[in-house]
Amino acid sequence: ANRHSFTSPELPQLRSDWGGLRQPMEAEWPKSEEAAGTRAAELIQELVTGCLPPERTVRSLLRRAAESLDELPTLVRVQIPAGATLHVVGDLHGQFPDLLRVLRICGMPEHGKNYLLFNGDFVDRGRQSVEVILVLLALAVANPWVLLLNRGNHESPSMNRVYGFEEEVLEKYSREVFESFQETFCRLPLATVINSSVLVLHGGLFSREGVKLRDLNDIDRKKRDFRGGLAVEMLWSDPSPDNGCRMSPRGAGVLFGPDVAERFCKENGLQCCIRSHEVVQHGYEWQLGHRCVTVFSAANYGGRYGNLGAVCHLAPHEEDLKSLDMSFSTFAGAGRRSRL
Repeated sequence: ANRHSFTSPELPQLRSDWGGLRQPMEAEWPKSEEAAGTRAAELIQELVTGCLPPERTVRSLLRRAAESLDELPTLVRVQIPAGATLHVVGDLHGQFPDLLRVLRICGMPEHGKNYLLFNGDFVDRGRQSVEVILVLLALAVANPWVLLLNRGNHESPSMNRVYGFEEEVLEKYSREVFESFQETFCRLPLATVINSSVLVLHGGLFSREGVKLRDLNDIDRKKRDFRGGLAVEMLWSDPSPDNGCRMSPRGAGVLFGPDVAERFCKENGLQCCIRSHEVVQHGYEWQLGHRCVTVFSAANYGGRYGNLGAVCHLAPHEEDLKSLDMSFSTFAGAGRRSRL
């Protein structure tokens, strides 16, 4: 059985009002992993019923999360044993029902058996960004190196001020809590390598040739907003069917072609790269000669795209742990319109 389980009502019963109810909880987030896991399961149950934890509890969780994330490198290297599965989850953008769907599909984190990696853009646009990020941080604190979080381009104050997370936090809590979220966001790792074979990062690859994985680990990630360099391209770049690199219409990052992906994977001994960052109609989409796959998990994104959400499942071979089988699960959205 999974270490920390939970049940929840049918999705249409979920509340989405911003203010929510206040549920009494102990102020300090537990330090032991076992107690933190129990508290995380309780938090999920409370949020499902529309109850937000009090501000002092949120601040305590954010402190614990920042401390836990501080212990991780910028490029996380994780080794999944034979018989285990790692699930990669793409953008959620505050769509709390989709987070619950993902947890039902994948199961809860369990060391040696069930690993989850959420690939950035947890917040903004959707109306329940606070609920999404609180659950993810609570599970990460309880399950270090088992539930993993990569930073996305929306885990930054400049994006949060424009796309809704700041306003949501101020409605539900305070300016101080928003600042605490930013202190936590800037400690998130920028990428994860699974079994030395698959690189998972939010956006994409690089304008310059010869980038090695060690270069990514050398990035000073503890910045609220990045102004340039490899970090911006990791968070913002997108694949393109055309060879080479060119400026991105997003105004940050680059468009990188199949030759760039092929060269980068060969030089770093990688099977492929998994990224998120943009809507794909079927929830996932192979690109660039199977050197790159996009995974996007916010189903019916914004209540208007009609796209499926998806999760990628990675399982190592018994005889060769570096060889990973990849499969996908998809799910439809609830049809709720988010705050855009």
